[in-house]
Amino acid sequence: MKYLFQICIIMIFVFLGEIMEYCIPLPIAGSIYGLCLMFFALAFGIIKLSWIQDVADWLHSIMGLFFVAPAVAIIDIWNEVSKTWPLLIILLTITYLVSMASTGLIADAMINDKKHPQETNND
Repeated sequence: MKYLFQICIIMIFVFLGEIMEYCIPLPIAGSIYGLCLMFFALAFGIIKLSWIQDVADWLHSIMGLFFVAPAVAIIDIWNEVSKTWPLLIILLTITYLVSMASTGLIADAMINDKKHPQETNND
């Protein structure tokens, strides 16, 4: 019963994300909306991590299985993809490096900000 409760909570956020995708005219997937909603619900204490942790850990452990269908889809459209694969590799490499560098710089700035709290001027 515990696992059913946990999967229901996760599915509620998936459902809300799909509704947001339908209602908001932006090219953002419903799963992204759902993840953002769940993040904010966890961050603001609306739901507790213990309410979803077991099912979330299980879903995380089988996450590789969810990449099988996209891999098969790429094999199906290989004739179109094979014409542009060098450009795709370059693009993926550049975006990977930019995201890694920006993540590192942001994390470093946040760590340094916590080490050096803002000094207030008491004039």
